[in-house]
Amino acid sequence: MDELISALRSSPRLTDKVNLRNLWDIIPGVCEVDGRNVILGDDAAAIETQDGYLLVAAEGVYPELLKSNPYLAGRTSVLTNVSDIYAMGGRPIAILDVLFSPNYDEVNEVLRGIKDNASRYKVPLVGGHLTRKTNFSSLSVFIIGRATRILSSFNAKTGDDLVFVCNLEGKFYSGFNFWDSSSQLSSEDALRQLEVFPRLAEEGKVDSAKDVSMAGLIGSVLMLLESSGKGAEIHIEKIPKPYDIPLREWLITFPSYGFILSIRPQYTTEVKKIFNSIKLTCRVIGKIIGGSNVLFVKNGVEKRLFWDIEVQPLIGIGKGRLKKVKNGE
Repeated sequence: MDELISALRSSPRLTDKVNLRNLWDIIPGVCEVDGRNVILGDDAAAIETQDGYLLVAAEGVYPELLKSNPYLAGRTSVLTNVSDIYAMGGRPIAILDVLFSPNYDEVNEVLRGIKDNASRYKVPLVGGHLTRKTNFSSLSVFIIGRATRILSSFNAKTGDDLVFVCNLEGKFYSGFNFWDSSSQLSSEDALRQLEVFPRLAEEGKVDSAKDVSMAGLIGSVLMLLESSGKGAEIHIEKIPKPYDIPLREWLITFPSYGFILSIRPQYTTEVKKIFNSIKLTCRVIGKIIGGSNVLFVKNGVEKRLFWDIEVQPLIGIGKGRLKKVKNGE
């Protein structure tokens, strides 16, 4: 346990997030759009409208992935954005891309990857920007979506079951800690797996949700807790994983389809059945606790403190920070 905790805490997947804390000295935690507050720090910005919410998100692609596999980089840029919208309980409307590349072959492969996955998820590519006269490569993709009700990472409640949903059928790209569980799916199956989230949001069955990002499972749980101002206990032995991937590596992997949910216990069995019915793994891995902004990890009877967010904030955004912003501190 101690070796696992030490390895995870020192992982760049987490330390890179910690380095974001100073950004909030420049960027406010809350901004105003058309007279309504928009909270920063969720999977997508949720702008309230007359009939629900407009969702806006963006993702950049690791330069190493873009260089080594531009087609996969294009596909991944769409996947990560689409996941952010669905994690909020929404549905995508359209995407745009910004690509810098000096190489025609790289441009063609990136755009082919974007086109293929945009078609798979039925999200139109409505424009973007391309610069070829450059000596470096860079890719970012932006998305807008719409939701009737949102699933926010700021809404976990004490006593909620902490649930991990994933697809264990796939293949591993070890150099990038990337578990590809989507490319083998048909468009219909890929969308069926994601359409569960708007349904759960609209039915009020889930308190909060978070897409498992490049920070991995533990890092994404920490961001959820920091946003909600809650603590949690995670039972390490209950975390599902592909049989041939070591737990330490799996916990810092981007699973391509992976979501953290906090659910009122009376709804957990029903929600699990929904995911299981479409061949997804859905398990309770812990519990949301109140009283402190702390994450504990357990393995049988062993229990260790993993992270105290009050002592060491992760990215520095949460309910405590928002109160200070609103009070003008």
